[in-house]
Order: sequence, then structure tokens, then C-alpha cells
Amino acid sequence: MGQHDYLLLIDADDTLWESALFFQRTEEDFINLMSALGVSADDVRGTVHRRDVERLSVTGYGAEPYMDTLDSILREYVPEPPNWAVTSLEDMRKCLLGHPVVLTPGAVGTLKAISVMPFYSVVYTMGEEVHQRDKFQRSGLNAIVDELTIVPEKTVDSLREILRLRGFAPERTILVGNSPRSDINPATALGLSAVFLQRELTWSLEHEEFSHPHMVVEINDFNELLTVLDNFLDKDASMTGRQSSASEWRCRQ
Repeated sequence: MGQHDYLLLIDADDTLWESALFFQRTEEDFINLMSALGVSADDVRGTVHRRDVERLSVTGYGAEPYMDTLDSILREYVPEPPNWAVTSLEDMRKCLLGHPVVLTPGAVGTLKAISVMPFYSVVYTMGEEVHQRDKFQRSGLNAIVDELTIVPEKTVDSLREILRLRGFAPERTILVGNSPRSDINPATALGLSAVFLQRELTWSLEHEEFSHPHMVVEINDFNELLTVLDNFLDKDASMTGRQSSASEWRCRQ
């Protein structure tokens, strides 16, 4: 496979750039709006969290479905909301859909270093095609990774198809992500090595115990990924008896 002997899949939201932060801010803005309309903040928060989970089986992931959920909650509590409240909610929608792409510290430098390693790098994300592609383009990362792929939901089957289309075996693939539920557990179930980036803000629905903890390396900072990849290459080289790919790419620096 030439220069690309391995496949590296990297989650986008809350791994490469901030996402949960902006959903959290939108939720707080919405609760403040509802409080101004005379609705209990605790009641609204509980309803938002419950409906947010319920909508996934219907609409899937994404900012637009989330905002539609907030709109339905507004009209449930206030059947005829005043114009200023409707306008306020639309402003929240614009802010969430167009929020700045704030990259994870260390992401750019680390990805540049990876670009000369023997990895085919794919930003692997789920949700709405237009919204995710827009964030990817605005991130500037399209210049230093090989590909973006967007799926409706991250599953073992979607991962299997990605590997099949690109011609990589699970043992030659690594996945990096911040979500045990959507990133790590589907990857290890398929036999991939996984790197878990711990983030302070991760949606509660994405928390799970690791299914195969022995296949997971945990890191606290994105730039720690280089050491993990070096170790992976050295281990693979020692198992196959080939010259170390890690040594080869270091010589090209």
C-alpha cells in the first residue's frame, strides 16, 4: 500500500474541535429564554434532556434536529410564544449552526506530523452532511488530512464498510475519539486499536464502560497521540519482522 500502510480514523466533534461546549451554551440560553416566559428552569432542563435522547431514534444526531426539539418544547410550554421569543430561538439556531470552529490544542501540529507518517488519515464523523462538511472546511484541516467521511451514526457496520472500501484490515487501523459509546466500543468490537482522548465536556449519552479496555490507550492531550502511534508502528514492526515504519518516517523528517 506504499506510503499508507495503516489507516487512522479521527473523530471530529470534541476530538478535533469543540462541539459539546456550544450545545451546552445553547441549552443554557434556551433555559434562560423559557425562564423569561415564566417556565421553571428545572422543568425545562429535564424535558430537554429527555427529548434529546428520544429524538435520536427518529432524527439521528445533528444540530438542526436538536434545535427542532427545542422549538417543539417552546411551543409545548407556550403554545403561542411572543415574536421576540421565536426570534430569540432562531438566533440560537444560527449561533449553533454557525459556531466558530475552535480546534483542540495540539491538533494542527500533531496532524502535520502524522501527515508524513505511513497513515492514511480520515476524519470520521457522524451527523448532518452539510453541517459537518462546513465545519471541516472552516477548520482548515482539509489541507493536512487525507479524507473526510460522514456517517448517519457510528456503528460496527459503518466502520466495517469504511475499512472495506479503503482496503485496510482491522489490525492495521487505529481510531481516535472522545466517546466510549460512539467511537471506542464500536472500534474495539471490530478489532481496531483505539485511542481515547479524555475531554471535560462529553455528552452524557456517550458515556459507557470500555468493552475491551486492553485494546484502548487513554490520553489527556491530543499531542500525546504521536507517542501512541510511534509505539503502534514499533510494535507492528517487531511482530511482522519488518523494518520499523516509525524509524523510516523519522528518517524522512
